[in-house]
Formats: sequence, C-alpha cells, structure tokens
Amino acid sequence: MAEKRRLNLSFSLASPQQREAWHILRAIPAGQRTDAVCRMVCKAQEQDVLLSAIRRLIRDELRDIQMKTEPESQAGDVDDSVLGFLRALQEGDDMI
Repeated sequence: MAEKRRLNLSFSLASPQQREAWHILRAIPAGQRTDAVCRMVCKAQEQDVLLSAIRRLIRDELRDIQMKTEPESQAGDVDDSVLGFLRALQEGDDMI
C-alpha cells in the first residue's frame, strides 16, 4: 500500500499573488496538478539554493577585490590647459 499525504490549500483571490497562483493551478488539467505542483516546488527550491550560492560567491569575490577609486575632482579644480585657453580668449590672443 502506497503511503500518501494530503495537503489542502485555500487561496484568497483578494491577494494578487494567490490569485495568480490559483489561475496557474486551475489551468493545469485535473490529474496532473499534483505532479505539476511538486515540480514547481522542487524547482523553486533549487533556484533558491542556486541563487544563494551565486550571491555567496559574488560576495566572496568582491571581498577579495580592493576597490581603486579616482580622487574626485573639486568643482574649483580646472586643468591648466583649460585655464590657458580661457586666458587667451580673455586677452584676445590670436595664438590659441
């Protein structure tokens, strides 16, 4: 004799997520719903485990990288060539 377990669910159609789940489950032909739900649950679990592993890996890799940052230029900092160009414009110098 096969051992079985029963699980009853109630969906609140006022909840968007539960309403969506109800529409998905209702579209599955009768007799195939148990297998479909089992596949969905197992796949969701596998994806969660994979996502956690990827996040952990990225965190570990980023921890080992030393971030190099360029010093931020101040609003008053202007390149000498720009200043020379502006001076030449002000003085009316033809040798720009």
